[in-house]
Amino acid sequence: MKKRRLHDNPASVGIGVLLLLFFLIAMNFLKGSNILPDSERPLSGDKVFAQISGDIRFPGVYRFDGLPSLRELVDSAKGLIPTDKTVPFPVGAPVNSGSYVEIRDNEKEISLRIGEMSAFYRTTLGIPISINSESADGLVALPGIGSRTAEAIVEERTRRDGFKRLRDIQSVRGIGPALYRKIRPYCTVR
Repeated sequence: MKKRRLHDNPASVGIGVLLLLFFLIAMNFLKGSNILPDSERPLSGDKVFAQISGDIRFPGVYRFDGLPSLRELVDSAKGLIPTDKTVPFPVGAPVNSGSYVEIRDNEKEISLRIGEMSAFYRTTLGIPISINSESADGLVALPGIGSRTAEAIVEERTRRDGFKRLRDIQSVRGIGPALYRKIRPYCTVR
């Protein structure tokens, strides 16, 4: 008796082709939906990330559903390190995503330093970094960007007095269409 093979039956070949076609259609559908990430949408979505350090019980990076106040950020870090004295706590505007807050409890007052997280934290968390203000060291956090290309970006930015549109970064030697598509979700010109 002769053994049958899969390709001996034309119906099984047709089923395989239909399954492949179904798979390709499904992938095309998912690509147009919100299930797969869109390179134009911010990677972090609607989440806000802020970093706090200094005289805090649990320094670190914290996530919020909306813009937190400074008090909410401190509360997330379980407050200031306790001392014998009572010092008034400064209250300010909401903390933006990607912010870095350092709090120091001096003898008479609480000092506050607010800046931006490192580019490596922001890139990891999906918070875009500004190609118009980031240092060359920070631009290295972008995928596919090395120190030479980062220096070239800074030089071109200085020559142009800043990039007007994000796609203008393609004028930098070493940044072609493929690399631009790779870094576009991680960058902004603001």
